[in-house]
Amino acid sequence: MTPMTPMTTTPSMTTTSDDPAAIGSSRTRFDALPGAGTYLVLAVWMGLVSMAVSAGLFEATDGPPPALVVAVAGPITAFAIASSTSSKVRRYGRSLDLRLVLAAQLWRVVGAGFLLAWAFDRLPGEFAVPAGLGDMATGVAALAVSLSLLRGTLTRRRLYAFTALGLGDFAVAVVTGLIIRPIEMDLWPLIVFPTVAVPFFAMLQIVTLVQAGHDWDERLAVLSANANRAGRLQPTSSSSWANRASSLGSATLDSSR
Repeated sequence: MTPMTPMTTTPSMTTTSDDPAAIGSSRTRFDALPGAGTYLVLAVWMGLVSMAVSAGLFEATDGPPPALVVAVAGPITAFAIASSTSSKVRRYGRSLDLRLVLAAQLWRVVGAGFLLAWAFDRLPGEFAVPAGLGDMATGVAALAVSLSLLRGTLTRRRLYAFTALGLGDFAVAVVTGLIIRPIEMDLWPLIVFPTVAVPFFAMLQIVTLVQAGHDWDERLAVLSANANRAGRLQPTSSSSWANRASSLGSATLDSSR
C-alpha cells in the first residue's frame, strides 16, 4: 500500500492593516474633495441670483417676495430630500473631507460685517446684532471643532451642538429678516447672504449631520491619522526653517560664483 501523504494547508494570504487610513480607504473614502459638478451648480446658482437681483425679484413688497423664499429655502429643501432619497447623494456627502466642510464654516466670521453696518446706521440693530453675533460665534466654534477633529478628540455630541448653533443662527437671521425686512438686504452685495451664503452653509451643516451618523469612529481615526501624518512632513521648529534658508542661501552664492 502506498503510504498516505499528510494533508497540509496553505496559509491564508489575507492580511490586515492596523493603519486607520488603510482601513478607511478600503471601505469608504473620507477625504474626497468637491467635484466639478459642485462648482458648476454653485456658478449656475450665482448666475440665477444675479439675474433675479437685476430683475428686482427680491425687492420688498407687502410680504416676503416669493423669489426670496424660494432662493433661501429651495436649495436647502432640495438637498435635504436628495440626501434622504438618493444613495448617490448620500455617498457623495459621506465621502467629503470633514476637515474641509468644517473649515469652510470659518468664513461665518464675516458676519461681523453686519455689526459694522449697524454701527454706521446701514442696518437695523434688531436684525444686524443677532445675525452678526450668531455668525461670529459659529465661525469661532468652527475653529474649535476643527482643531478637535485634527487631534482626534471631537465627539458626536460636540459636533451636533456645533451644527445646532449654526442652523439656529440661520433660523434667527432668516426669521428676523423676513419680519423686519431691511431694504439694504434686498440690494447687491448684501442680497448674497440670504440667497447664497445661507443655503450653502446650511447644506454643509446637513453634510456634517450625515457624516456624524455614519462610520463616525472610523472617520475620526482616519482623518486624525492623516492630519498627524501631514504634520510629520512639515518642519517642526524655527531652526528647521533657518537651516533650510541657510542652505538655500549658500547654494545661491555658490551658483553665482
